[in-house]
Amino acid sequence: MNKIEESIQDLANEISPSTVFVAVSGGVDSMLLIDLAAKYFNVIALHVNYKLRGSESEGDQVFLEEFCAKSTIPIFTKEVDLHAELVKKSTNLQNRAREIRYDFFREKLSETPNSVLLVAHHSDDQIETFFIQFYRNSGIAGLSGMKYCDGNILRPFLHFSKKELIECAVERNLQWREDQSNAKNVYVRNRFRNDIIPVLQEEIPAIKSSILKIIDVFNENQRDIEKEVSTFINELRIRKNIPLSAFDFWGDERIIELFRQLQISSGYLKEFKKIFLSKKGARLDFPKSSKIKNIIREKDSLFFVFDPLNLVIKPLMKSYFVSDLPVVFSKKTLFLDNSKIDGELILRKWSRGDRIYPIGIEGSKLISDVLTDSKVPHSDRNNQWVLCDDSKILSCIGFCIDRRAIASRETKKIRCVQIYQS
Repeated sequence: MNKIEESIQDLANEISPSTVFVAVSGGVDSMLLIDLAAKYFNVIALHVNYKLRGSESEGDQVFLEEFCAKSTIPIFTKEVDLHAELVKKSTNLQNRAREIRYDFFREKLSETPNSVLLVAHHSDDQIETFFIQFYRNSGIAGLSGMKYCDGNILRPFLHFSKKELIECAVERNLQWREDQSNAKNVYVRNRFRNDIIPVLQEEIPAIKSSILKIIDVFNENQRDIEKEVSTFINELRIRKNIPLSAFDFWGDERIIELFRQLQISSGYLKEFKKIFLSKKGARLDFPKSSKIKNIIREKDSLFFVFDPLNLVIKPLMKSYFVSDLPVVFSKKTLFLDNSKIDGELILRKWSRGDRIYPIGIEGSKLISDVLTDSKVPHSDRNNQWVLCDDSKILSCIGFCIDRRAIASRETKKIRCVQIYQS
């Protein structure tokens, strides 16, 4: 067993999803990924036919359908006449294709509880992405590259080169199709792939390994920034009025990350900086899609006005059956005795008078008291949710779980319920 297959085997030992979707194009990377993943997971192939290359696009689809039929792997294909769409509306081809592709992937993930998606990006893709982001004058977030794990999207080949993948595919006698458009330098990525990076590598043989190390550093820095800004936003929701001095040591990277988490376009960066130099009463308004309505300049501070509709975010729920209980438990993952659940499971905001019977204490407790004891500010309680069935509350999400329906080692049918934010 080579190290590439070992990585997939290790992944199978770490996660146990009910379904593993694999994004397939017909190229060597995705064909190797689905071939290996099918040995360890219950896989379903996902393919997008953009109809951009005529008979080649149709050939890719037929090739994948025949491979999946022979391997008894289900396949879902999304067909989009992207060329016709681009004629009607001028837009970036590769960006639009990516948008269509990931909308399709997320749709399938949302329809299938306890599912993940595997994508065959490799280290050469990571290096190309770094140069593209560098070319576009991106900040740390862009230069940190693609993540190995991005929610329920995984990239298990990210630490392997294209050359290593091809060698493994040949060793396994796999067939694949070459996308002839990859040889054409009409796209920025192709110019880096075919011309710029090979010339640089000839002059600097260690450039690829050096770039990967730089990406790791940026990735670590980006994670730190994300945590710092997330903590700041939690404080912002409570205080709302933030002294100007709090931003004294903020660079553009932190402001852009603040915007990202508040769902504000980075195009507002210039206007945001202007408000620091404005007079008291100056206001910066944001679109309805943002989590805040506007920022108002006070004498020595900025006042953030949150949009109450966007501030209240309903969590998502996944429900599926498992055979065993875990060793470690979380307050956002419930293991319930299915025979003790009355009717349907629902998520709703808590209300006055709601009562729960928490694990670890005798008797019951009002949800309001749970939040008070946990020192949840009154301004944040509007966004507190509970999980219920038709007759009782099963969890005060993130704080406590009701003991009346929890599963035991003797439970015959265990339902796992995961609560998470989108």
